[in-house]
Amino acid sequence: MTDVGAARYGRTMRDAHPYHLDVATLPDGANRYVILDRNDDLHIASSWLTSLADLGRSPNTIKSYGRRVAAYLSWTSPVVDWRAASLAHMVLWRRALSADGALKPRSVDISFVALRAFYEWADSRDLITSRVVPQMSEVKYYAAGTAGGGEHGSRRRVTSPRLISRHDSTDDLGKEWISEAGPRERLEELTLRKRDRFLIDLMYFTGVRSGEALSLFTRDMHLGGGSKSSGCALRDPHFHVRMNNPVTNGARAKGQARTLYTRQHLVDSYIDYVIERDAILGSRDSSPHMLVNLYTSSDSQGDAMKYSRVLSLVKRCGREIGFPLTGPHMLRHTFATRLARGIDCEPQPAPVIQALLGHRSADSTKVYTHDMEAAKLQALMTLPSRRFDMKAD
Repeated sequence: MTDVGAARYGRTMRDAHPYHLDVATLPDGANRYVILDRNDDLHIASSWLTSLADLGRSPNTIKSYGRRVAAYLSWTSPVVDWRAASLAHMVLWRRALSADGALKPRSVDISFVALRAFYEWADSRDLITSRVVPQMSEVKYYAAGTAGGGEHGSRRRVTSPRLISRHDSTDDLGKEWISEAGPRERLEELTLRKRDRFLIDLMYFTGVRSGEALSLFTRDMHLGGGSKSSGCALRDPHFHVRMNNPVTNGARAKGQARTLYTRQHLVDSYIDYVIERDAILGSRDSSPHMLVNLYTSSDSQGDAMKYSRVLSLVKRCGREIGFPLTGPHMLRHTFATRLARGIDCEPQPAPVIQALLGHRSADSTKVYTHDMEAAKLQALMTLPSRRFDMKAD
């Protein structure tokens, strides 16, 4: 596209969408997401995005929330002042999102999670002139024994039923995972380039988040065991998930710092990747990041790998194994679900799974066991039934 064409395209997009998400560079060189109008003036929602960053929310979360709120502000612009919007306006917005079927119900729900967070922030600063904020949520009771209720039951504030999908409520608690054995086997055996094979194995067999994988430095990888020079006395192959590595790719490790052990096949996969990395980059290899760009001829070769490349790789793997993978989170969820249900392994207790996943709260781990009753019933139904001879003696 020519510069003139790009400029026309940009004006067309801004005319169609009065508000858009952008990235601003601060005087100290840091980048922050902002919401701008057609004149590139800051919207007050930019302060909300800054507050999310200050609270430690991941860049991907801030980007996702910002994009959704910018779309909402664009929709309300010719209809109503967003500060005076009513619940009826939000119901109409939901219908607009769902009208053409382009967004899945879960994606629409996420839009309202973002919108509710924005409105609650704005209300805390006395910006809202309507009564909509209390109407956006309600207190819901989760019975004891359910995923949200824990051992004794609990009450939580949830988004109003008028603003969320009418799909099965258990779907809200579930996680996407590779539920069929065939696709799992094909993924494990799929022929990939060395770095890609290692990355898929890393997420699939250890359950690390994509942000955690992208935040790893080579110094964190003790796949030959620890040493005095590394300050680590652990002998078995392992790596350290840290929260404070000075990353250069915008990745964020969330959850808890932890040590994860590995099997020999992952060690072998890592060695293959390291050898390939050295062969491709040689003396140009200067990044401390464990995962870097290799398969490109652009200036970004050798730079820290970013989430977009991980997402592209995972989706490509999904196409090749015949099972749609919507993102790297599915590999993590597959890891956890297999441990919880004992698929190809011994079932593991919830505290162990929680520690492996780096969950701060046990409630986050319970989503992997919420449908265990259905799974047990399905397993029971596969057993042959006892045959009775109904004939009289």
